[in-house]
Amino acid sequence: MREKLGFLVGVWLLLCGFCFGRFVVEKNSLKLTSPDSLKGVYECAIGNFGVPQYGGTLVGTVVYPKANQKACKGFDEVDISFKSRPGGLPTFVLADRGDCYFTLKAWNAQNGGAAAILVADDKDEPLITMDTPEEENADADYLQNITIPSALISKSLGG
Repeated sequence: MREKLGFLVGVWLLLCGFCFGRFVVEKNSLKLTSPDSLKGVYECAIGNFGVPQYGGTLVGTVVYPKANQKACKGFDEVDISFKSRPGGLPTFVLADRGDCYFTLKAWNAQNGGAAAILVADDKDEPLITMDTPEEENADADYLQNITIPSALISKSLGG
């Protein structure tokens, strides 16, 4: 009986080990070179859509838009373009988290000419992976057309 109980406990522990998963947030580094008050290297969580720049480097200028700061509508609706001038640095849009999906924010930034999007968290919390919500998959034809990288940054850095 004791051997049987030991076997059952072992099987139960084995099954529980398969039931409990681990979710890993893919993180990257963001290096700011100006202004002096923000110079440094910061942690960010990369989006699970678009084209992540694994091991790559992007150099550009971060812009916080005067309107549509959550990037939930097209920037053409508020007459804003992030297309860089010839010979100029690419533009990275800084958007606030909330009111719409991360993927819609990235799509709107891309269509506005941005080379990347940084989404500032609206909560003081550990960084999470920006993901494509399941309910959006059925409705959004644009998901497979997102080509810019995206990252979530902390509220303290974005604020």
